[in-house]
Amino acid sequence: MSFLNWQNIYFAEPEKLQLFYVAVILLLVSIFGWLLKFLMRPKITFSSKYPFIGTMKLWFSLSIVLSLCIFAYARPFLAKGQVVVKKGSAEIVFLIDYSSSMFLKDTGWARIDIAAREIKESLSGGTIKEGDRAAILVFGKLVSPRLFLTYDLEALANEADKIGRPANLMGSDLFWGSAVATTFKRVHEILDRQDMFVELHGESENWRPKSKENRLIIIFSDGDFFNYGDDELEKYYLDVEKQDLEIQLRELKKRNIPIYSVGIGSRSGAKLTDILKEYKPNYEYDFYLQEELKGQISRLNMANLEHLSSATGGKSFSMEDFRSDAGGFIRNSIDRHRSIFVEPVPGEKKEELWRYFLLGALTVFIVGMGITKF
Repeated sequence: MSFLNWQNIYFAEPEKLQLFYVAVILLLVSIFGWLLKFLMRPKITFSSKYPFIGTMKLWFSLSIVLSLCIFAYARPFLAKGQVVVKKGSAEIVFLIDYSSSMFLKDTGWARIDIAAREIKESLSGGTIKEGDRAAILVFGKLVSPRLFLTYDLEALANEADKIGRPANLMGSDLFWGSAVATTFKRVHEILDRQDMFVELHGESENWRPKSKENRLIIIFSDGDFFNYGDDELEKYYLDVEKQDLEIQLRELKKRNIPIYSVGIGSRSGAKLTDILKEYKPNYEYDFYLQEELKGQISRLNMANLEHLSSATGGKSFSMEDFRSDAGGFIRNSIDRHRSIFVEPVPGEKKEELWRYFLLGALTVFIVGMGITKF
């Protein structure tokens, strides 16, 4: 091993160096314990003798041992040429609000069309790469999985092409509501079931979901949820749904699945009856809708979306005009969940160093045990 070019030392899995804070905490606790013991020791008498550090030598050495083990865990190597930084794969669940308010064009385009555009541009722009897995689910009063987690990016593009204003508003309850609590429950149930089958190739009552660092949800919505009336029964239903939503957000947090919210719509809002302007009455929508939607206004509600994100460790972004671009936000959100690898350029040599760090840790441990008097 050459010790001349330490500036050429790299870590193949640098994100594991985050564990170094554990060693720092152990060192600080050791120092605090030593100070406490030093300050509270009995008064020195004529024949008494107190070692300055004493048994704390072992704790100091353990801090160094742990640090060296963490360095080894991050797979250090000495590059004898150029290196490249690579990012790992990600798993993205696109969740699209398909309620009727998303058909409004207060941003210049229909809100739902902007959501579809952003997904397609994340594909064409290289934000979603080969090796990633992605899924599409739409929700309104119901939840409709359109594509389960898949490596097939062509299938993702095909499903994204289908997202848009429906040809007619008849014969479906999907558009008339936003069952957001039920939606997130369905999302983690689908992911759990898919994970279980991948891991076990079957079902098991003993299986438990595992945390995945590279998985996230990106929701496109106007945040116009919780549209209940003012009577006591409606208020009761509102409280029940909000409580259920908090339960589902905790379930996502438990699985380490953050929600990144893209809010689409204007804060001034638009009348829901505007949706009907491009549809033919009695042929493409039921005649009573005009009266039923009369007086109702839908606005961008970022407070609801920001709550989804903050409760799960994600972030939020708003689009109040069709010319806005969420591409940077989506790319940064996904990249936050990609692991980072450092590798030498193919054909270049490298020297693995992890064994030297482990040997150093063993040496420090033996020395620490040897110089400590118990």
